[in-house]
Amino acid sequence: MTYILQLITAGLAVGSVYALIAIGIVLIYKCSGVVNFAQGAFVMMGAYLTFAGSRLGLPPALAVPLALVLMAGIGVLAERVVLRPMLKAPVVAVMMVTLGMLIMIRASCLAVWGPDPLAFPRIFPDGALEVFGVFITYNYLTAGVLSILLSLGFLGFYRFTPVGLMQRCAADNPRAALAIGIHTSNQVSLAWALSAGLAGGGGTLLATLNGLSLGLADIGLIAFPVIVLGGLTSLGGALVAGLLLGLLQSFTDGLLSPMIEDLLRAHTTIYSVGALQQVVPYTLLVAVLLLRPQGIFGRKGSERL
Repeated sequence: MTYILQLITAGLAVGSVYALIAIGIVLIYKCSGVVNFAQGAFVMMGAYLTFAGSRLGLPPALAVPLALVLMAGIGVLAERVVLRPMLKAPVVAVMMVTLGMLIMIRASCLAVWGPDPLAFPRIFPDGALEVFGVFITYNYLTAGVLSILLSLGFLGFYRFTPVGLMQRCAADNPRAALAIGIHTSNQVSLAWALSAGLAGGGGTLLATLNGLSLGLADIGLIAFPVIVLGGLTSLGGALVAGLLLGLLQSFTDGLLSPMIEDLLRAHTTIYSVGALQQVVPYTLLVAVLLLRPQGIFGRKGSERL
């Protein structure tokens, strides 16, 4: 039972970070109808900027907020310089541009910091907390709690503040929003800024758990099954789906993989199933697309022809 609780806590901690990153993707999709493939690059860049701030001597209390502000600026810059000129381009073309942004940002980080993993500065204290016999490291505990608080805080901001109301108006009906005086292009820029900031925060938290490397950019690929599971237009669905996927990966790695490997060793010459937990998100993605394409919390759309 203790081992199960250990898997649950680890899965919730990682899943909450997945959710934080996925919320940013959903936000951009709601405002512009574009799936941002560069979100993984924003995750990686946020972690590297925090690392750079620490190397310059800034304490974590300053390095992390500064990195988030810089990421928000990068998000606005990407929208204004790269994506706004493609306003009337096909959606597929815009998505390909975001994929190009992913490659460019990753190449830039490679040129500046090199290909080798780096030791991420300690942000949270060492040690672990024991709860009902389960030892939870402060890294996992703090990362999970902060991710959930940031996600809930953003959802509250989006739902209950005047700026959030303008965001929702611009996303739901841009023409009506323009008619009542809402500058929709500014709202799209704000969405990109918030999305990049959330991604940067998620990247910093992931780096505290798994270290700093270029591989952080791949986390964007895991975020896509999260948004499909929760629903492409559901911010709350992204939060729930992220937690579910984190739990599923944790149980796959801690229970399912060892069971399958023991079975294979007993009857075959195969001794390992590899990183089976990395396959789970995409298996889930295919299943959701087949059974409920709109996701758990999504709505079926209709279009008059």
